[in-house]
Amino acid sequence: MESKAEQKQSKIDKKKQSKFCAGRETFERMNYLYQAAMLMSDKNPHLSAYYGKLTKSIGKKAVLRMEPAIKRTLCVRCSVLLNPGYTADVTEYARKKLRYLQVDCQHCGYSRRFYNQKNHDLWLENPESVVETMRFE
Repeated sequence: MESKAEQKQSKIDKKKQSKFCAGRETFERMNYLYQAAMLMSDKNPHLSAYYGKLTKSIGKKAVLRMEPAIKRTLCVRCSVLLNPGYTADVTEYARKKLRYLQVDCQHCGYSRRFYNQKNHDLWLENPESVVETMRFE
């Protein structure tokens, strides 16, 4: 049995941990739904689209930002997880100075281009962009 002082200390630690990351439960739920969408993308694309749409709507309601790498894997129109070979066709184009990767959704037909130039660096890959790193234990 824990003494009253130990119980009080554990409650204080839990409160500090919950204040440390606002929206932790929401992020966990979004992560779970994203993983479910990933598993269902090859078996049942309609269910994957439903889970993807839920993930986006939960993030919007809680006013939380999704990481751009995760955003790129969801279709803008139907929210299905773009899994190359199963739910997406990926084609690489190189014309003169213009190089891009085109991803076509097989579910709704939406096509999206991601430009990749040799000297271009993404802001999120820059060490200056990192303000704080949070670790969950």
